Amino acid sequence: MALADAHLSDGTPLELPAGPPYSCRELGGWVGGSFHMPPGDPLLPALVEGQPAPRPAFDNLVGATRAWADPELSSWMDFLDPNAPNHAEKLLERALYLHHWGPWFPETGRVLDLGGGTGRFMAALLDRGLDVELVDPDLRSLWRAAQHAAGRPGRLDLHWSTGTHLPPLDPVDVVLATEVLCYVDDPAAVLTAARDLLKPDGVLLGSVEARWGWAAALDAPGGSLEALLTDGVVHAPGDRWVRTYDRDALAVLLADWHVELLLPTHYLTSGPFELAAGEQDLAGVLAWDARLRAHPVTAPWHRAWTIAARPAPRAG
Repeated sequence: MALADAHLSDGTPLELPAGPPYSCRELGGWVGGSFHMPPGDPLLPALVEGQPAPRPAFDNLVGATRAWADPELSSWMDFLDPNAPNHAEKLLERALYLHHWGPWFPETGRVLDLGGGTGRFMAALLDRGLDVELVDPDLRSLWRAAQHAAGRPGRLDLHWSTGTHLPPLDPVDVVLATEVLCYVDDPAAVLTAARDLLKPDGVLLGSVEARWGWAAALDAPGGSLEALLTDGVVHAPGDRWVRTYDRDALAVLLADWHVELLLPTHYLTSGPFELAAGEQDLAGVLAWDARLRAHPVTAPWHRAWTIAARPAPRAG
């Protein structure tokens, strides 16, 4: 379930520098192509082969697999590609997250990038010289992540798995879970697994979909209104599954953590005020977020909750 176990389609092992994790400046000629590795979660191979999702939340992976195979949709999947139609938007969203998380990132150390996808955050962390362990259930995203990592400072390992089947790693300084806990059916189990891999002074940095801003965003699926008025769970079979959060639900999820940041964000970027605000840079997004967060009418209409939290001491 890691690069050390990976091989090319003909069975040839990958050429890797000393590690793991591996120096990104020394990644080999296989980067940019496909490779295979054993799955950390036994459910993953069937989904890659196009079989039905075993549980509703796995429809997120079913939808991603279909999108990669669609010539029109695939250009949206790797938003680190400068030619992707959502490239600038996703980099702006990344800058917004990194701005809020800035005080919690170490100058050196290791980050577990949970659900790291094609490497949107991985790339920025490697550029800071941090080491990254990237876990994602989408094998094609791991291929792209390797491509985006090559030549950067920092060291990397890739793991084909899910949040409930994390690799046996040495403790990390940061667990990064950006837009992850809202797309899994057992977020408490994912948090427990993440906590077990954190150093005693480590920190969880994450985000989840906020209920009302998500409902009003441009990409909310039709037919989801009933769910948003009840348990907040939206399921579009064969496409996606998402649990949206209000403050009370998020407080329950994070009951075993010392929450140091719980901030409504993304009123503009991918949020309901995106079109009304027009094109903005990071300074503009931060200013508008602050104004909309402070207004009694617009305050609940944020797309995301941005979180920083540390594990509370375990009882006993």
